Amino acid sequence: MSAEKAEADLRRQIALIDLAQRKQLNLRLRETDCRKEEFLAMLAHELRNPLAPLRTALALLDKRPDGGNCSPELIDMMRRQVEHMTRIVDDLVEVSRITQGRIVLQLEPVLVGTAVYHAVESVAAIAEARHQHLHVNVCDAALWVNGDITRISQIVVNILSNASKYTPEHGEITVNVEADDESVSIVTQDTGTGISAELLPKIFELFSQGERTLDRSSGGLGIGLSLVKKLVEMHQGTICVYSAGRNLGTTVTVRLPRLHHHERHVAVDRLEPQQGLAKTALHMLVVDDNRDAADALAMLCRSEGHATRVAYSSAEALEAAPLFAPDVALLDIGLPDIDGYELAKQLRRQGDRKPLLIAITGYGQTGDKLRAQAAGFDYHFVKPVNIDSLLKLLASLTVGR
Repeated sequence: MSAEKAEADLRRQIALIDLAQRKQLNLRLRETDCRKEEFLAMLAHELRNPLAPLRTALALLDKRPDGGNCSPELIDMMRRQVEHMTRIVDDLVEVSRITQGRIVLQLEPVLVGTAVYHAVESVAAIAEARHQHLHVNVCDAALWVNGDITRISQIVVNILSNASKYTPEHGEITVNVEADDESVSIVTQDTGTGISAELLPKIFELFSQGERTLDRSSGGLGIGLSLVKKLVEMHQGTICVYSAGRNLGTTVTVRLPRLHHHERHVAVDRLEPQQGLAKTALHMLVVDDNRDAADALAMLCRSEGHATRVAYSSAEALEAAPLFAPDVALLDIGLPDIDGYELAKQLRRQGDRKPLLIAITGYGQTGDKLRAQAAGFDYHFVKPVNIDSLLKLLASLTVGR
């Protein structure tokens, strides 16, 4: 064998070994990425469990004339922190779902101004607590896009939350809604800390964050803008971030394709009860293996004049239901003995009285809602429950006994 042929064979062998190693490394990277996504999803779900009783307890304190001997300032502070934690958990869930391609937009004609004002309302309390001035300018109230109004509001909420987070007290935050023939632009400007030239190219990367102070006063996980970019792109839009440098503020521009021809219609929230219905005292069965969550929810229902029975397992619920004859059952899904789906089916089969079933769960993806519907649930609430929505629903029910 000539020296040249031997050298060529050696090179081929090295190339084959190198290719096999690269394939193995790619496989390991995919496995690691999959485990990371599974961990984030599970972490978010587990964090929702302690948030649920905290939000319910705050709602109970609000209902007491003396605030449970707790100052209104302390209650407001706790509420802000719970809502902040809830947004962080929601972002974790959303990033995991988008990365796995499990988010489906509910597209319809959307008034951009409506989505923006919903978002501003959501962050107004945060800006007010920091004595920031928040301004909104919508050039035309009749600007439409084809989108998911919940997701568009979520985009703006994340951008505004970032703006407030990195803007000092008494700073200015402005939202301008502009349009041309092709697109609608949502432009958010702040007088905050700005973004360094080194960070700006990486601003949309997952877990990317600016320079931190030792007290970590800005908080967050660095996933907000990554989530926003993915949601904007799902709407066939674009997003860009500009900053002249540190302490020179930041401008975020979201452009969405403009919708010129549309059918005007009124969107109805299935969970929004009709107004003007008489309030009825209900027999309510609350089932959750998290005792704090179950007890707090039962206390809230009793404060509205409803009779409640608490069960900490499916077995207790099935034993109590025939005698208690609930009008409504609030069921956790992740129960340890019999899960909430099977419990719902068994409660439907028990006795002559069929309770209205409401799922109270940390699982809020589209597949989870469809599975709950198939199991017989009438409504589906994600932990931590929006207390106002739940109480409005209960107030709208008229069940004769």
